[in-house]
Amino acid sequence: MYKVLVVLLMTPWMASAQFSVLSESFDDYTIGDLVSTVGAANGWGLWTGLDTESCLVSGDEFVSELNSGYVVDDGSTSSRATWTWSEYLEGQYTFSANILVPEGSAGGFIGFHDSLGQEMPHSISLLGDSTMLFLDWEAFSYLEVNNITPGWHEIMVTFDMDNVTSEFVFDGAPVGVMATSFGVTYGFGGVEFGAYAYNPFTGQQPPGAFYIDDLNLVDELSTIGLENLNSSVLTVVPNPSNGSFSVDLSGVMLSKAKLTLMDMTGTIVFSESIASDASIQNIESRLGTGMYILKIADSQQEWIEKIIIK
Repeated sequence: MYKVLVVLLMTPWMASAQFSVLSESFDDYTIGDLVSTVGAANGWGLWTGLDTESCLVSGDEFVSELNSGYVVDDGSTSSRATWTWSEYLEGQYTFSANILVPEGSAGGFIGFHDSLGQEMPHSISLLGDSTMLFLDWEAFSYLEVNNITPGWHEIMVTFDMDNVTSEFVFDGAPVGVMATSFGVTYGFGGVEFGAYAYNPFTGQQPPGAFYIDDLNLVDELSTIGLENLNSSVLTVVPNPSNGSFSVDLSGVMLSKAKLTLMDMTGTIVFSESIASDASIQNIESRLGTGMYILKIADSQQEWIEKIIIK
């Protein structure tokens, strides 16, 4: 059966919308690279200064393009990398990432820190391959997601330092809101990725492993850097389509841009990078009938489009 793509809306975000402060897809690196070395200019570093603790670039699993970050403790290699930036004491910032916990893994640990890694108000514990906890260490309260199936999942955490709250979203569905000490006691300045599966109730830390891809840090309130692109017209052809279509990028300047398709739950169902000199982006989609969100974005600009495939 042929699939028909109907364009409903294409509008650049207004200047008051989100602004990506920092992003990482691992696609510019070589498989086997230490992320702390090849990604140092993009905020990556080591936890203790030991080279063996760096996250690795992997081609085994990925969401977009060909690479992801591999965080692993197999008894001989222990990954514990950090991704840092200038600390923020006010405003609203969202960290998002795609995470895959391999079936049978003991899990892993993600800590949210100040830029020096000295304080950790929040963390995510991956317990085994099916449970995820988002913790507030100040109040020792937590939000829990159970029955996670193998495969890629998207996490989003928004720290609203103006209203002293933190919100956890899993696969596009809000899980809950808690308090945060970011902006009150500490500045938000980094994320730690560790391969140990720390259980806050038992303290056990068995070896673990997980993959990360398409990391993004967004300033929800920024009016900096987003250009008004109404003079540039992006078109999608053919219309109707059998599921294969092209996006005309003529006249648009892009840098490390990505094209993603999401279903209405916020789950990414298709993603690929766009070359900086691309004028036409050809897409082969094999999606089921329904409404989807098409997004084209780099660190400076973003387009959102609703599409229907039937």
